[in-house]
Amino acid sequence: MTDLPSVLELDRDTMQRLGRRVADVVAEHLSAIRTKPAFTTISRAEAERLIAAPAPAKGSDFETILETLRDRVFCHAAIEPHPGFIAYVPSCPAFPAVLGDWLTSGYNFFGGAWAVGAGPAEVELVVLEWMRGWLGMPAGAGGLLTNGGSGANLTAVVAARHEAVGEDATRIARLAMYMSDQSHSSVVRAAWMAGVTRANVRLLPCDADFRLDLGALKSAIAADRAAGMIPLMVVANAGTTNTGAVDPLGGIADICAREKVWMHVDAAYGGFAVLAPDGQAKLTGIERADSVTMDPHKWLYVPFECGCLIAKEPARLKAAFQILPDYLKDVETSGGEVNFADYGEQLSREARGIKVWLNVQYFGMDALREAIAYSLGLAPLAEQCVREAKDLEVLAPATLGILCFRAKPVGLSEIEIDALNENILKRVNASGRFFISSTRIHGKFSLRICPIGHRTREKDMRELIAMVADMAAK
Repeated sequence: MTDLPSVLELDRDTMQRLGRRVADVVAEHLSAIRTKPAFTTISRAEAERLIAAPAPAKGSDFETILETLRDRVFCHAAIEPHPGFIAYVPSCPAFPAVLGDWLTSGYNFFGGAWAVGAGPAEVELVVLEWMRGWLGMPAGAGGLLTNGGSGANLTAVVAARHEAVGEDATRIARLAMYMSDQSHSSVVRAAWMAGVTRANVRLLPCDADFRLDLGALKSAIAADRAAGMIPLMVVANAGTTNTGAVDPLGGIADICAREKVWMHVDAAYGGFAVLAPDGQAKLTGIERADSVTMDPHKWLYVPFECGCLIAKEPARLKAAFQILPDYLKDVETSGGEVNFADYGEQLSREARGIKVWLNVQYFGMDALREAIAYSLGLAPLAEQCVREAKDLEVLAPATLGILCFRAKPVGLSEIEIDALNENILKRVNASGRFFISSTRIHGKFSLRICPIGHRTREKDMRELIAMVADMAAK
């Protein structure tokens, strides 16, 4: 034994030197991001040849380690903050939020219990109150920041199940959940994990605009009640991943109130559209939900991981999740203090609120509203360009930042059109200039874009559509 410093302890000068070097690397990457490919990947075999090796017995020079990461690791991944990354729903964090993440990691705050992290916990409460206000949910609503939308959706389903049937296994087997066939896979998975059997997850049809059909919802609930089932939850979409569709939130709220069924809104990316006038109009009714999922790491410009669950009555979360073993008695709260571990599945959790708070403090809400409003206009612009192009066709109009379209030259069969568009997708992504995705709309292969990152501009949309049109013509 010795009283000498730990072999893992670095002196101040060394920490500053290494930290500045990392800051330089990140700044160089972000400032030159347009010169890099938006997407690249390699096979597992190729990756193992580049990276796989036994853990070293001795440490290495930091510059050598950085070089290895830059040359062998970082260059083999899609760049989500890239202006051409418009596949899926991108995460495009602003740099102050990145610094907030770094500060949180550097201080290594414990975000599960108030007693050992009161300051960071209060920051999270402030951030949650901002989000409650943005959604227009009633005073007293609250929740917690999660690891993402999947975690938030699961937390909501478990809380609803606990309130409805407790731990009664016989009644759990009779639970049913309702959602459109456009709902995100994480909601279906959350139902399974919460004990709702696969046969009891109702994926209901949509109308022509890909919105949950209210008649089908009413009929499904009535049929289940008649069969002795227990309707648990309706999951409404506020921005589907496929097309950006927003379910009729007001109508769903009316049905849930009448049937005494929990209304959950999956607004993982789309919820933050309430910060722009056009988005706010589309999301009318979201304020009536029992719970809402949102992802700040998507459309509030903070890094992974940061999801959010806001519940109209946070006590319903606490009733489902709070547990107080002997080793946690010392951190039990009284009064207004909050242990976020009481509201979800994580005890050890990072203080996620700091990066959100820092981003908002640095830019101010005017700038964030402007950025969201700008990106909301990009998909409609792309739709206009598609409609003006000779050999392109809109398959699902621009909604909440998403557009689905395809190339459709005259004289080709549907099979040939599908094959052509699959080839265009590969060629666009191979170019490195853009990374787009695909889906199927009414059985037809569709190109799909989601240009909501703050670096993506109008010129990028015009360039992409021109590129696809050129490929279609050739």
